Amino acid sequence: MYRISLRRLISPVVLLLAATVLRQEVTTLSTAYQQLMSYLPYVLLAVVLALCLYYHRSRLFTATLSLLVIYYLIQTRLQTALSRQDALLIYSLISVLHPSSLLVLLFLPERGLLNRYGLTLTALFVFMLIVAAALMVYFPEPLVSMITLWWPVKPVTGLILSWSASFLYMLVVLVGLHHLIKRNDDFAAMIITIALFGFVTLAKLNLAGISTVMFCAMSAALIIAMMGSSYDMAYRDELSGLLGRRALNDRLRGLARQYVIAMMDVDHFKKFNDTHGHDIGDEVLKMVARKIGAVQGGGTAYRYGGEEFCVVFAGRDMDYCRPLLEDVRRDVQNHQMRIRDDSHRPKSKQAVKQRRGRRVKSRNGTSVSVTVSIGMAEPGSKHDNPEAVLKAADTALYKAKKKGRNCLSD
Repeated sequence: MYRISLRRLISPVVLLLAATVLRQEVTTLSTAYQQLMSYLPYVLLAVVLALCLYYHRSRLFTATLSLLVIYYLIQTRLQTALSRQDALLIYSLISVLHPSSLLVLLFLPERGLLNRYGLTLTALFVFMLIVAAALMVYFPEPLVSMITLWWPVKPVTGLILSWSASFLYMLVVLVGLHHLIKRNDDFAAMIITIALFGFVTLAKLNLAGISTVMFCAMSAALIIAMMGSSYDMAYRDELSGLLGRRALNDRLRGLARQYVIAMMDVDHFKKFNDTHGHDIGDEVLKMVARKIGAVQGGGTAYRYGGEEFCVVFAGRDMDYCRPLLEDVRRDVQNHQMRIRDDSHRPKSKQAVKQRRGRRVKSRNGTSVSVTVSIGMAEPGSKHDNPEAVLKAADTALYKAKKKGRNCLSD
């Protein structure tokens, strides 16, 4: 499943590399075109804000507001040497406050935008700006001394950003990767995107056109990510992380002559649910989805509904797919899940504290496993369209169940 999560970073990384390569080309444009292009990030970031309003994304809305302010300050106040006190103050505060705010946003829950929570989050961002501005106006000398001591700029040749600020940006990326892999969190991928582009922009701010190119590419990456998120909401199953029934229906309409469809069902799942509870049942479905999603040979996995799954192999025949599906069946069969026994869990908080850190055999729980039955079919004289092949695969699945389950039938 982590491979599905990391795919969210493909577009940002490609755009980051493209922006790095194309920056030099932008500097060769005429002055009029460069001036026109410098306004493009404002337009693209406004599009991101509009999408945040449409999808009620308070955290991304706040992060995008900060990008608007940062880009404005770079264009109007940082087109000069950092030897000037006012430029040094603005640059240093941006380099510390920006990654720090991204780190905080990673740990905040998403509760919508046009409500008390979303408005409070936006108000806190505005308050932070006011505080930062007041510090620069009323305490410039102490701030310069603190910057010189704690996060001096230009620590090495070729890098403007201080070591402390660079560490903060890298920390945001690492924490974001943890959230992305563990939860497949699209917002974590967006924060990683903002951190990477923000780091490159501030670290290489001396390069001509760097802020314009990087902010254009970053905004495009955020727009692509939000479009991808809307696709996931419509086409991806939330529990399993696999593509859902709607995506399968679209795929069936585009299949060519040669393909294989396999239907899978978790054996005795209702009985398992009744015995161990729905929470454990959901964990079983996630585990089975991971195994099915890792199928080799170009197969695409879908959650068909309930405990049923579907795999589509385009351009393959059943002889090719049979061993691949058998591998999935064996992987599910051999996987042992540990279920914690809560019957011996202490009821009082005091008892929990006393037992914390001690290994108690009775709370180790038991290991359980499940199996899957599989039916597969391919186009033939009796079923020559995808809907008929899907129905034939479902019929083969029931044949597998009648044969004793935990087997493959066609």
